Formats: sequence, structure tokens, C-alpha cells
Amino acid sequence: MEPSRPICCLVCLAAVLFSGCAVNQERFIRRAAAISRIGSSNIVEVEPVRRGNLLTPITSWLGGPDKPTDRTVRLLRTWDLEQRLATAPDVVIDFLQQLVLSNPDLDSVHALAEICKLQADWELARGNTELAAGLYGTAIINAHQFLFDPDLNLKLNAYDPQFRSICDVYNRSLEGIIRQLNKDQSVNGNNLIAVGSGEFGFDLSFEIVGSWSQQAFERFELVDDYVAKGIENRYRTYGLGVPLIAVCSPDRSNTAEGNYYPPSLTIPLTAFCEVEDQQPGSTERRRAVIRLIDPLERTVVQHHGVTVPLESDLTTPLAYNLNDPLLNSGLLATATLLDGELADGIHGMYMLSPFDPEKIPVIMVHGIWSSPVTWAHMYNDLRAIPEIHENYQFWFYAYPTGQPFWISARQMREDLAKIRRDLDPGLDSPSLDETVLIGHSMGGLVSQLQVIDSGELFWKNLVSEQPFSVLKGEPENLALLRDTFFFKANDSIDQVITIGTPNRGSPVANATTKWIGKTLFTLPSTLTNDFASLARKNAQVLGDGMILTTTTSVDSLDEASPIFEVMDQAQRSRSVSFHNIIGQTVSRSLLGSTPKPSLGDGVVSIESARNRFASTEVIVPAAHKTIHQNPQCVLEVRKILTKNLVDKDRIRQREFPVIPAAIETARQRSATSGPVAK
Repeated sequence: MEPSRPICCLVCLAAVLFSGCAVNQERFIRRAAAISRIGSSNIVEVEPVRRGNLLTPITSWLGGPDKPTDRTVRLLRTWDLEQRLATAPDVVIDFLQQLVLSNPDLDSVHALAEICKLQADWELARGNTELAAGLYGTAIINAHQFLFDPDLNLKLNAYDPQFRSICDVYNRSLEGIIRQLNKDQSVNGNNLIAVGSGEFGFDLSFEIVGSWSQQAFERFELVDDYVAKGIENRYRTYGLGVPLIAVCSPDRSNTAEGNYYPPSLTIPLTAFCEVEDQQPGSTERRRAVIRLIDPLERTVVQHHGVTVPLESDLTTPLAYNLNDPLLNSGLLATATLLDGELADGIHGMYMLSPFDPEKIPVIMVHGIWSSPVTWAHMYNDLRAIPEIHENYQFWFYAYPTGQPFWISARQMREDLAKIRRDLDPGLDSPSLDETVLIGHSMGGLVSQLQVIDSGELFWKNLVSEQPFSVLKGEPENLALLRDTFFFKANDSIDQVITIGTPNRGSPVANATTKWIGKTLFTLPSTLTNDFASLARKNAQVLGDGMILTTTTSVDSLDEASPIFEVMDQAQRSRSVSFHNIIGQTVSRSLLGSTPKPSLGDGVVSIESARNRFASTEVIVPAAHKTIHQNPQCVLEVRKILTKNLVDKDRIRQREFPVIPAAIETARQRSATSGPVAK
């Protein structure tokens, strides 16, 4: 469970639900979401970078391009061109082009590329977009020659600042071209795009490579046009290329996983420009291709025999996606808590990248009054680790959090079976039989119920001592009831990590919160009608039908609920490894005395959070709501996932340094010891 959020979420949601305007429902919801964000903290968002407007006539006349580097100025001075650069830049550029054609060296090629880039910046600011695009193209062509010409490469010095400078010229010039093409909506075009004209012109095409090649994109944004906020760690690599925010088209891709992508999915791509060789003396226009590459698939490219690291940004595209106020305000979590029918329409598995049959799925399951967005921080940190993203693929499970967790567990069993049928109908992917579940709060209970064999235990101890076969009712209702209390462990699940999970309930589930839940929660008809109908028709078999009339998640987390004892007694598969992470808050007095550890994370006590089946169990200093965003928690999950790869011989042994006084080990047991008694 999570502590209460700002009351404005409830007020805004109520305004939407009772507005009575179905036509403008999305507009109302988004407006309410935007309002609910006001004054909230920990919002993941992006803020556009403010760029200068076009120059005024006065500044255009008085100013000029930025000054080139000292080495370029020295070269110009050698040819008595320093003063001409300010008065006749086209003459200087033409001279340098002839110099590069007749006797190219690193200094002359660098000078030409740099001057063209600076002049393009100036022309763009003056509104001469076509001329600027051509100059950017000339800068890219010469930067490309500097970096990849086999004769010049023999003289390259990676320690020379000139090398980093030419990389910046290449990247910033490519960024300038893409920014201009974006305004013309030309980036998605399949045909050749004419960039510039005359001697500054060339033809450009785009190609999406890798697993996203079948995906349609709505638009591409430049990462450098935005600043990510709310995610502390920004993961960026440095090299050649321009990091992009690729916004997927609402139309599904032509792949099986397309139905599992969330709306408005954004992904990181890097634009890398390859300039085709041109025969000496050729009068044909230059041609180049911009390849859009997923940096999670490829961190380097091979080009002209050179290994080229790609510039990339993994965090800003994620923040851009979560910038949607509907996702990021807490309103979605509130809506799916209160309105079971709404939540039932969006429950299921979500993927943020194409399915890879070689990678192990890691499925993140959120808690009550929450949504998959809550995993953004951990996901951002984990996927940036090479051995993690090379061996794991991350999926997210969404479900109605207002209903009892055993109902959600049944739905998850069905959804796990469905995604396996859709993505791997022939059961050809062994990696899917090594699935890892990570559950926060109530999501940990939902996850554990995926690896339990119910036998007769759940039915006899929770529902009725009489056999299920004597029940009367509609076949579809009986089937739902049967699947809720009779189930097998999922053999495809190999690891379960629980975080802040109330394994023995929570004191937050008290009389007041129960009343609020029953008053405000609107639950799926399966609970309110179908199960209640079965209870009435089979009163002699079901008795008071208490477990069937436990209609809210708050009720289901009552410490007195018998299901916790039943789950503790149930048989778990010995092939599954369990890991547990517990939160513990620290209190301080007003006088600043020695901090005193509490008895839990503010919602779940340490005793309730303990799991006797866990082979590893640690306590981290964190509150319940944010424990899965805590660096120590993320580090522990990373260690578990890494050790899993070592055990499966996917990577070599990796030793983690011990952080002094950081993580208190509650219990450390051998991973091969299996379940032990309390």
C-alpha cells in the first residue's frame, strides 16, 4: 500500500467523473491531470530549451558568426584570409574547398568544416534556412572526411583537441539539418531529400536499422532541445551521432509485440550520417544517408573500417514519454484505483522495446494506488548497465489496484499465458522460461501467487470445505471462481523479487480505510455482481462467503485476513529463487539526537515484510512509497539480476564492493538451501 497522495488528485478526478461530458472526456481528464500536478513533487518531465529568436535587422548588420578556433584562425592567417572571413565568407569557403581538393590535410579539412558550421549557425539565425542547410551539409561532408578518409586517418591523434572539435562540428551540423527537416516534416520521408543547392547541395535519405525498422514513427525530437527533470540520473554516452526522441505512431507496428506498446511510446534513437564516396571530378550531387539506430541495441557502428562509439541519451526520451500529465500526475493511479471498469480496460502487459527471444523478461508489478510509471527510476538505472540490457528485457504489468490482490493474480496468470502465446507460440525461446518478477507492495503478493500451487488449500481454507463440483451457477462465473482459487505455479518464472511487500497484511487496512474503499471504489462487475450471485445461489456451500465478499484491495490487506496464513503454508516451486527487500524509515527528534530506526517503512512493518522463503533479504533505509526508487534498493536488484546471469553462465563473475553501513543484512541464506522454517 502507499500513503495518501495530495487530495487534489481526488478532487480533480471527481470533477472529471461527474462532469457528464463524454465528448470532451479526454480533454477534461488531461486538464484535471495538469491541475493535479501543481505543487506536486517527484514529477518526471522535460522542459524545452529556450533558444534565441531570429536576429533583428540591427543585430544582423552589427554581428556575425562566432569566431573559429585558434588553429583555424592560424590557417586563415597563413593564407591571408583572416580579414576576408568577416567580409566575404563565401570566398574563404570556396578557397578552402579548393585547398582540400588539391592537397587535403587535417588542418585544412577541419578549418573548412568548422567555418561552414559556424556560418550555417549564423545564416540560420538570420532566417536563411536553405543556405544554412547546405552549409551544415558541407560541414558534415568535411568532418566525415576528417574522421574516415583513409589517408587522413593515418595522422589522426585521439589526444588532440582538434579530434573532439571535429566530432562536435559533425554532431552539431547533423543536428542543425535534422532540426530544419523536422520543421518541414521530412525526416520520415522514404525518398531522397534535397538539402541545400548548388555547390552546397547534396541528397539525403533516412534509414531505420535494427528491430525498430518495421515501426512507424509520428515524429522525431532532438534530445538537446529538452532538459529532463525528476529523474536524478541521466545516462548519456559520447561519440558521433545525434540523440533523438522518437515518438512512435499510434498505428501498431507489423510485429507481434506491437499490441503491447503503450500509447505515445517514445524511444531513444541516434542519428548517424554516412557520406558516400564521390569520384574525383564528378559533377553529381553528393549523397548521404542518416541511419537511425537504437543505442540499446548497438553502442558502436563499424564505418570505413573504424569502430565508432555512438552518442546517445537514454533518459531524456523516457522523461519525454512520462511528461504526459495523464501518466505523471498520479491521476492515472487514482483513476484505476477508484474505477475498476476503467482499470480493467488498460490492465495487462506493456513493453517499451521490441521482443527479443534471447533476452530474459523482467516484469515489474506495481502496488496499490500506483501504476507502471512508478518504475521509471529503477528502469532508467538498470537498463543503462550494459550487462543488464544485453541480457534482460523489461516488461510492465498494470492491473486494477482497487480489487483484492488474488483477483489481480488470476488476471496476471491469464496475461502471462497470453503474452507467451503471442510472442512465442512455438515455445522456441528458452529465455522466457527464466522470467524474473519484481513486485512492489501489493504487487509482491500478486507476483508470489504466480509461483504457488494452490492444490485444495486455498479453496478449503478460504472458501468452502465442500468440493467445488457441487456449486451451481453460470458456467463463465464458475470458471472465474475456479481459476481464482485453483491454480498451478508458472514454470516459466525463475526469480521473484519482492519490495516492501505486506506478507502478513498492513495496519493501514483499518476500519476507516476499509469504509473509504467500499464507499469510493467502483469494482469490476465480476466482483460486485457475478461472485455475489454465486454466493447467494450457493449459500449452504459457501456459508457467509467472506472471501467472495472481500471486494476491495484494502479489505484484502487486512492483517486478520486468512489468506496470508494460507499463502505461507502453500507449496512453492523449489526451482524458483525468492529475494526480499524491506524498507525502514528513520526518525529524528527536534533536538537532532541520534536517529532511531522505526519498525517499518511507514506502511508495512518489518515483521510483515519478512519472507521466510527468501534466499536473500535486506533492509534499506526508505519509506514505503519510494523504496523501489531508493539507490540501495536499485543496487540490490542489480546485484540479484547480475548474479542470476553469472549462475546461468551468461556473464563472468562480478564482485560488488561493500558499501559501509549502507545495507543492513537481515538474513543471508544459501541460494540452494530452499525454503526453511521460521
